Amino acid sequence: MAPLVRRGRAARREAVSAIPRPQGEGGGMTGFTSWDEVKRRAEQARREAHPDVDEAEWAARKEAARLGQEAHLLGHHLRQLRRERGLTQQQAAAQLGITQARVSQLEQGKAVDLAAMRAYAQALGARLTLVLEVDDQQIRIA
Repeated sequence: MAPLVRRGRAARREAVSAIPRPQGEGGGMTGFTSWDEVKRRAEQARREAHPDVDEAEWAARKEAARLGQEAHLLGHHLRQLRRERGLTQQQAAAQLGITQARVSQLEQGKAVDLAAMRAYAQALGARLTLVLEVDDQQIRIA
């Protein structure tokens, strides 16, 4: 006789119950894991996976990733603004005197160039500003 194969909810419950759970902090249904503990475990896993990378290199990589995310987010907003204005990438490129490929790079966050981003925002009727925040002061840089 063939073994019974569970499907649906019963199979999911069985699979989830088979996952080993740590005891103590973070263990069991009533336990919790603090954010600090999650970060500590992630840092430990990172160090074990890449023992050859020093702290300065990791800091540089994290900063590059942060800048990339910011460029991607800005590009997304510029793309939305262009679409709201009813422009194609080709039309926006013609207004700026650049190629459509460059507009695409700006919108994808692949071209991290503040001057180009500012010019693109201006072509769409927007203004890109740079603000330095120190304590409770905001200083507009550009």
